[in-house]
Amino acid sequence: GTGIEEHNNYGVDFIEATKTIKELCPWCKISGGVSNLSFGFRGVNVVRESIHAYFLHHACVSSGMDVGIVNAAEMLHPVEVPPQLREVCEDAVLNRRPDATDRLLAATEAEKEAMELRKRGGGAVAVKKKSWRDLPIAERLTHALVKGISEHVDKDTEEMRSEIEQRGGKTLEVIEGPLMQGMNVVGDLFGAGKMFLPQVIKSARVMKKAVAYLLPFMEKEKRDNLIAQGLDPDAQGDDDSQYAGKFLIATVKGDVHDIGKNIVAVVLGCNNYKVYDIGVMCTCESILDAAIEHDVDAIGFFGLLPP
Repeated sequence: GTGIEEHNNYGVDFIEATKTIKELCPWCKISGGVSNLSFGFRGVNVVRESIHAYFLHHACVSSGMDVGIVNAAEMLHPVEVPPQLREVCEDAVLNRRPDATDRLLAATEAEKEAMELRKRGGGAVAVKKKSWRDLPIAERLTHALVKGISEHVDKDTEEMRSEIEQRGGKTLEVIEGPLMQGMNVVGDLFGAGKMFLPQVIKSARVMKKAVAYLLPFMEKEKRDNLIAQGLDPDAQGDDDSQYAGKFLIATVKGDVHDIGKNIVAVVLGCNNYKVYDIGVMCTCESILDAAIEHDVDAIGFFGLLPP
């Protein structure tokens, strides 16, 4: 339920592994950290408790797990799970359908809205909202990032880029302005427990798509700038004197994500830094070896979900 495809089967893998271990080694004891399964939905306890209920049922009752690390005061039996959450939670735990996370997220957002309504005493009058597509372009981009909406991102990114170009600005301003503003909002909401991990992942994908659209324009601006300085943009060699500095960047071991890393690399490259991007799942030793090899001035580490 994190929104990351690689994680979808983790619950099933644990349940099946538990069953296999118990068959092969019947006297061994198995424990599991149950809350890890639902941390992406913090702040909406009824959803977390419902996820735990189905996981514990399948892991303990059906497969033989002996101990679950969980708050006993907040445990539900599957029959106590609210009806609207039963199917979506069990689907997510058992990875029974490709849209399980999206359906669980929708149910979680509905539960959160219900919580807010109860806090206000219920009876709130529904007000018809204006479409976010009517907002100014910078606000549309920010909204799309916060809500994880990728449908219009290329069109809106181009509109923002063209507007900045017409007033004499650079493409990089799209990233440093509305796009980063949107990601800052995402970070604040997630830090405050008001946004769930699958939503953060969707926001990051929108950001990645927008940056990918802008890259060819930034590369052209960089090339034109070098030509204007009388430098050959196609020159090869080890002469680093034309750069403001040398920067090594990598995603740490235990994480395969590169969204934040790529954004930083783009911004630095557009500010005339030579960037050495050595990829994802990088060990400390490989990062230090590369730093020495390239004689860099600074090192940047990225980890979206480090272990």
